[in-house]
Amino acid sequence: MIRVTFIAFASWVLVACSGSDSETGIGESVVARSTSADLVFTNGRIYTVNENTPWVEAVAIRDGGFIVVGSNASVAAVTGTETQVIDLRGQFVMPGLHDAHVHLEAAYAAPMLAGSMLTYGPDQNTIEQLQKTLAGYAESQPDLPVLFVEQLPLEIFPNQSPTKAFIDEVVSDRPVVMLTNTEHEALLNSKALAMEGITANTLAPKGGELIKDPDTGEPTGFMTETAAGKWGWKHFPELSRENHEKGMLGTIKYLNSVGITSVKQVHAKRPVATALLDLESDGSLAMRVALAWTYKGPLEPMPLEDQAEQLADRARFDTALINPDFVKMSIDGNLGTTGLTIEPYVITGDYGISAIELEELTVDLGRFDAMGLGLVAHATGDGAARRLLDAMQVVRGQQGELKGRHQLGHAISIHPDDLPRLVELNLTPEFSPVLWAPNAYIDAIAANVGKDRMSRLFPMRSVHEAGGRVVIGSDGPLFWRDPLETLEAAVTRQSTGGSDRELASGEAIDLATAIRAMTINAAYILDQENIVGSIEAGKRADMIVLNRNLFEIPPTEIGSVAVQLTVFDGKLVYDRASDPTGEDAIEEEYGVDLQISGDEGYRGNFVAEEAVKNDSF
Repeated sequence: MIRVTFIAFASWVLVACSGSDSETGIGESVVARSTSADLVFTNGRIYTVNENTPWVEAVAIRDGGFIVVGSNASVAAVTGTETQVIDLRGQFVMPGLHDAHVHLEAAYAAPMLAGSMLTYGPDQNTIEQLQKTLAGYAESQPDLPVLFVEQLPLEIFPNQSPTKAFIDEVVSDRPVVMLTNTEHEALLNSKALAMEGITANTLAPKGGELIKDPDTGEPTGFMTETAAGKWGWKHFPELSRENHEKGMLGTIKYLNSVGITSVKQVHAKRPVATALLDLESDGSLAMRVALAWTYKGPLEPMPLEDQAEQLADRARFDTALINPDFVKMSIDGNLGTTGLTIEPYVITGDYGISAIELEELTVDLGRFDAMGLGLVAHATGDGAARRLLDAMQVVRGQQGELKGRHQLGHAISIHPDDLPRLVELNLTPEFSPVLWAPNAYIDAIAANVGKDRMSRLFPMRSVHEAGGRVVIGSDGPLFWRDPLETLEAAVTRQSTGGSDRELASGEAIDLATAIRAMTINAAYILDQENIVGSIEAGKRADMIVLNRNLFEIPPTEIGSVAVQLTVFDGKLVYDRASDPTGEDAIEEEYGVDLQISGDEGYRGNFVAEEAVKNDSF
């Protein structure tokens, strides 16, 4: 007798099939359990991202992998008495999504360190509010010898250049160290400057700036890049191993709920890698993770010898779900201020700064490429992109070929003349953060970047049309948008839901290209395109079910589509009907405070609707 269980899906039916024609309609033979599927999905609109068979109606999964991808009839042959069958009833399915650039620990670290640091929220958008919050925090923490603050909204200060007076006016008796919301700058008050021994005679470290008053020569307290790492980031509090594991679990559950099944963790360090390893050991890691180890980061206070030792020790993190064979370096800072450019900035007349010179970059790249390691290079300006291409060309000439899968991190600005060489050298531009629509941060840098460069910001279409590989990341949670909002922005270049303003609309891409950028293309740059990234027999079963077909709705509605089910390695790891959904519910379920989405997320300052009104770029 057939056993039918109606479960809580909005439109799915789970069936345990007997295998007889009269009872199931799938044929007369009963498939032996040893060859039958564990899980079958039927009657779907399944977009495989496989160019040979882009659409199918059913898949069968056994031992965590796809064994049949095709028609309802084809999966019937592997449907046995114990097979679970989910009737999709026409729902849309696609591969699990990949985020090629994340910082997982940033989702949970600040709340866990609330007693050790202050984090400004998106509602703190005036200097007076910031000072009031700081004063209150100082009063509540009388025993902290150094007050550490993050998420200082740089764009609300004149010329995006705050000074120590901003802090000294409310806290003058203790050192205060602040990081800005780009995380590439720091601000120290007078006490902190004295603590670090910074005077008018102090020189900035290579690759950074120590801003000084043009009249007095005294340090203003504001510093960028390597200077911010040396004197700002060094004070960032540390989390325990247990807190890392707890925060990581909650973060991954959130990512599963929005359809993400693979990520590349950038600026990886041992505490984060250890937490991931712990979760995998106890069967709780529902995510494939590539680790790009921090190396020579301008903001990194860890001694270089420790960074090198950490990289050399990476093999112990090489597991079924973790790939430790990537490294992260920086070439420049942030476009609009310290990003390295080919042509000078409009207002300042400078070219940004260089975090590493060509000769040194070439040596490091050559060494890492010979080891088969993929480099993730932070490069926001077109000058930084060109420098990486120059280094790759030299290394290829020296070694005969390039072995690593190298990634142009952020890819905000690429000169059109460099696109042919980008394709030739197989450099993959990863477009992050998700700032492809008008927002306050983009408005703040526009005047200095100029309309020509702004018109080709994040040049996705140009790369695609040149034959390059388009990959999308989030840089989350710092600039977080849920991935379907990200897909929408890539297609529309507007704010979520549509708007009367666009950003570099000529660089918008079509939906199919955007989906490839977050599936099979991103799988390539994570070195896993042979096992995931598309729905094909023989690959691991990572896929998501959505409540609407992305190809049948207006592009401005893509961001409102909801993930119904997430399948990871053949297992249901998220069911919207029964699992906690949304940041608040996941926080309550896993006992962790996250800062990922919504008004309290890190993105608040950068996607505010109060963005300055000006012409579309």
